[in-house]
Amino acid sequence: MELDGDLARRISALQAGFLTASLDPERIEKMLSEAAELVRADAAMGAWIDAGAPLIVTWRAGPQIAEYYLKHAAGVDREGNLRSLDPDLDRINHTRRQLGTGVYHERAFATRKRIESAAYHREGFAPAGMNHIIGMTTRLAVGEAIFAFGYDTADAPPLADGRAKSILNLLLPAFAHGFETLDRKGRNLARLRRAIADSDLDATLDDEETGADSHARLQIPLPEPMPSYLTVAGPDSKTQATRLAQQFALTARQTQATRCMLEGMSTREIADELGISYNTARRHCEAVLQRTGAKRRSQLTALAFLER
Repeated sequence: MELDGDLARRISALQAGFLTASLDPERIEKMLSEAAELVRADAAMGAWIDAGAPLIVTWRAGPQIAEYYLKHAAGVDREGNLRSLDPDLDRINHTRRQLGTGVYHERAFATRKRIESAAYHREGFAPAGMNHIIGMTTRLAVGEAIFAFGYDTADAPPLADGRAKSILNLLLPAFAHGFETLDRKGRNLARLRRAIADSDLDATLDDEETGADSHARLQIPLPEPMPSYLTVAGPDSKTQATRLAQQFALTARQTQATRCMLEGMSTREIADELGISYNTARRHCEAVLQRTGAKRRSQLTALAFLER
C-alpha cells in the first residue's frame, strides 16, 4: 500500500493521539471513528478495561455487541482472562489474548462456517453491522484493549487489498503503548486510592498539572500519560501540632508554638499570636525543636506524618 501525503498525516496524527492524548472514553470513541475512516470500515467497536471496569464504544455499529457481551459475561479467571458463557466467544477471547498484541483477521480464530454458526455472530456482531472483522489488540493486566472494524462483505476492498491490515499495523505500536499506559495508570491509581483509604491524612488525587491545593504539604507527580499529582494536604496545623504533642510530650504552650511554626510564622509573629514576649516565644520554639529532634522548623511537618 502506498501512502500519499494526506493519509500519512492522518495516520501520524492518530499515532500521536494514542501516545499523548488523555485516553478517556469520549476521546477513545473519537479515535475509533478516525481509525475506522482510515481503514474504510462500515462499522467499528472498541473495548478495553479502565480501572477494573470493562468499557465498549462503537462507531456506526448497533448496540447488539455490547448487549451480548454483558449478557454472557462470566467474570475474570486467575490469568486475567475475561470469560464468557458463550463457549465460542470464550475460546476466541482466550486465544486472542494468549497470542498477545497484534493485528488479526477473524479467520485467525475460526473458519467462516464456524463464525456464521456461532451465537455471538448471529445475535451480536452481524445484526450490529460487523459481518466480517479485522482488528488490533493489546494485552492488559486484565483482558485486552481492542479496536475491531467490520465490513459488510468479505471482498470489501480494504480487506481484499490489504489496506486495512497495513494501516492497522502502522497504528498498532502507538495503540498498544497508549492503552498499556492507561492500564498502568489505572492500576497505580487503584493502589493509591487503597493507600489513601487506609490513611488518616487528608489526601486527594488531582488531575491538574500542579497540585490544586496551594496549602498542600506534599504534591507527588503520578505516572504518565498525563501530568497529575497526588496532593496530600493535611492534617491541618492544629491536628499536626496535637499529634506532635502526643508523640513528644509537649506542653500546652509548646503545642501552641508548634502550630504556629507549622503555619510558617516567624518568632515575632508567634509572640504576637500567643501574646507573649519575643524571648519567651523563642524559648518555646527551641524547646519544641529539641524535644522532637528536628534541626529546623520545616522538618516538623515531616515528623507529623510519621508514626513512632
